[in-house]
Amino acid sequence: MDQPIDSLIFSVTFENYIKNIKQDKSDKKLGKWNISEAMHPQLKYAYVYLKDSDQMIVKKYYINHFVAEEDKWCFVFDKSEDVFFEYPHSRVQARHYRSSNNLDAVMRLEEGEVKRRLEKSRTIKAEAGTSYKKTSGFFEPAREQLIKIRNEKFKDNPMPNAVVARTLIKRVEDGEDADAVLTEYYLSTPKN
Repeated sequence: MDQPIDSLIFSVTFENYIKNIKQDKSDKKLGKWNISEAMHPQLKYAYVYLKDSDQMIVKKYYINHFVAEEDKWCFVFDKSEDVFFEYPHSRVQARHYRSSNNLDAVMRLEEGEVKRRLEKSRTIKAEAGTSYKKTSGFFEPAREQLIKIRNEKFKDNPMPNAVVARTLIKRVEDGEDADAVLTEYYLSTPKN
């Protein structure tokens, strides 16, 4: 990992984009995630990934701090800015962690392309259930997802022990994003 991980990337539907993201909320508080407290000091930014938009990021938040709410964590932000670029990694189903340096370097989309992607996200639900189908036709089991991501992103780190591995697999089976689960684990575990 060449750049420091300092950003949370989370996904929203078009409806939630209009309701919660397009205009900043007055309390400047967003989200409800199971984010490890060890991650809080590292996370300085949050980027919003708009579902069904051909992987478009629509907003960047400058995180001030995290607050607990109903056994989950929200962030409170100082400011935000509209940013429209294509996310250069895999689809965000729940959340990812990345480097703001890498994301800020991605070329911004032209206005016409932004409008097209916003419209696609707005109208895709009309196409009976296509938004949440996996295009390959099958769902990769949690263990295989974790192994694949570990071998791609964390190959220089030691493998987790069996007890930890079972916990990570369970989190993914319960709906958490495999990339986020592994990133949290490796960033909160010292290298040996």
